[in-house]
Amino acid sequence: TTGATVSCNKGSEVKIIVEGSVTLTDAEDPADEDSEDAEIADAFDGAALKVKDGANVYLTGTGTLTIDASSCKNGIKSGDEEGTCLEISDLTLNITAANDAINAGYDLTILSGSISIWAGDDGIHADRILTIGSEDGTGPTILINKSYEGLEGTVVNLFGGDVTVNSSDDAVNAANGDGTYSSEMEYSINVTGGTYTIKSQGDGLDSNGNINITGGYTTISSASNGGEAGIDYDGTCYIAGDTVNNSSGISGPDMMPGQMGQQGQMGEGGREQQGQAGE
Repeated sequence: TTGATVSCNKGSEVKIIVEGSVTLTDAEDPADEDSEDAEIADAFDGAALKVKDGANVYLTGTGTLTIDASSCKNGIKSGDEEGTCLEISDLTLNITAANDAINAGYDLTILSGSISIWAGDDGIHADRILTIGSEDGTGPTILINKSYEGLEGTVVNLFGGDVTVNSSDDAVNAANGDGTYSSEMEYSINVTGGTYTIKSQGDGLDSNGNINITGGYTTISSASNGGEAGIDYDGTCYIAGDTVNNSSGISGPDMMPGQMGQQGQMGEGGREQQGQAGE
């Protein structure tokens, strides 16, 4: 009740291996975050698993990890200092959170495993680069049952896996609320492999910059509650043939879907790949 259930200290390198069935519950009082008592406010972690600034944390294992942050804030939260790294693989992960299920202040990589999420705000968020799957097309199974926005990052790389997103606003969003990294890299959503089922009341894929879809298969049903389109972008959009089933339209500055555009930045470890423009 006085802090994160598991805390990884500043600058540390931690490997957490989950075996069997493990449950972490964050029972902090969310009012403590804004307490007039500085000691109480400073001690507030707002996450069941807290990764502090500069730490490199690898969360893996063959077991099942259940995180209950339904009465507090975030399920997993990592710091925003340069070099902070959170990587998830293999395990079965179930998260219920009042705010974000996973909130990374820097980069976040999810390579494999099975993840189920119920979130009051973002399902999976990274302030900088969010990468799901590997460049060989393999990746995790992710089901975001409930969220405001499903997947969000300055750069969102979707390399592989089987991902379903249900959201009341944008399902996949290349944005950053405070604009911290907008001068460092272009906003972009990059899809090179995997299967994605998008069900949103806002936009399906929404980029404040570019969208590049060169592989995988994405099905979009969205824009049912004031959203602009299934695919909405402010920069350029490139869609290779037979990669998207979008029943909700497209909105961009050129108003011409499937046009050849510049490749957006895919982030560290990403690749640029040409494809055939879709119709």
